[in-house]
Amino acid sequence: DIDECAIGTHNCSTAETCYNIQGSFRCLSFECPSNYRKVSDMRCERIGCFNFLECQNTPVRITYYQLNFQTNIVVPAHIFRIGPSPAYAGDSIVLTITKGNEEGFFSTRRLNSYTGIVFLQRQVKEPKDFLLDVEMKLWRQGTYTTFLAKIYIFITAHAY
Repeated sequence: DIDECAIGTHNCSTAETCYNIQGSFRCLSFECPSNYRKVSDMRCERIGCFNFLECQNTPVRITYYQLNFQTNIVVPAHIFRIGPSPAYAGDSIVLTITKGNEEGFFSTRRLNSYTGIVFLQRQVKEPKDFLLDVEMKLWRQGTYTTFLAKIYIFITAHAY
């Protein structure tokens, strides 16, 4: 595998980040929605909310992740772990894939009251890109706080 991002042979614009995958690369761009500010290359935080319902239902933080796997990955495969940091006694989470799983390749499961995983439950036979929105609702001391993980998953052909 040649890392086009490292050697500069990619064609990503200055507004995009080059991400190396097996045998190729992807140009990714991370924008924060309105009412969010960029706090790092991969994270947006909500600036404010106007009422209780909006505070409960819009993510306090949106974080972007990139994962790269080959088509021969053994399923079921735990590909992503999520939970609050720090976690406290009494915390409870609900994990939901809200976007990007229309074909049902992925699922979620709680490992305990404050840790969940996203796993690949069905073999992906051809190279394919996914963008999953995984919402974690954290129940802590009588309130829900929502976090959103936007996970780019690149399934590439396996190298022989």
